Amino acid sequence: MKSFITAILLFVSLAVAAQDRKSLEARANLLHDYTVSEQYEKLLDITYPKLFDLLPREKMVEVLKRMAKGDGFSIKIANTPPNFSFGEIKKIDGGSYSVVTYDLIMKMTFDQKMTAEEADMMVKSFKSNLKTDEVLFDAQGNVFTIKKRSQAVAVADKLTHNLWMFINNSDGPIKEKLLSDKVIKELNI
Repeated sequence: MKSFITAILLFVSLAVAAQDRKSLEARANLLHDYTVSEQYEKLLDITYPKLFDLLPREKMVEVLKRMAKGDGFSIKIANTPPNFSFGEIKKIDGGSYSVVTYDLIMKMTFDQKMTAEEADMMVKSFKSNLKTDEVLFDAQGNVFTIKKRSQAVAVADKLTHNLWMFINNSDGPIKEKLLSDKVIKELNI
């Protein structure tokens, strides 16, 4: 009887973990779809809400729109398969966390024609700042294509009502303001 109860508990815990993974995958697909289609309000609906303590939601929408259509350039995220990989779901301090890695292809088009020298300088800058080796310049279209593996941290906790929400895993102080040192260490990010 004891082994039967143990088997049932194991089955239930595996089913819950599979559901967590399944819901994480579904939400990650929404992240990709909203990003590609520039649905900023919906994108912010699945952004970890603690971010809005640092930058109000309305300002965040403005920032996203300015990034997509800047002064003299525009950025479009290509609708290509994200090729997600999902890290282990870790339970830390009452929340669930997972690192989600995916392909991101940006096309950055400039209004003014670039010289070969300017384009070369921009390619080097993009490679360095975006930490990727995959930057191409199409002189005819005046377009940079930037491909990189990006990362987000998926969080499901009390603040998100246990729904998966995302934080961009970029270097710097924002991640450290949103996640505890323990979470950052446990996720190795």
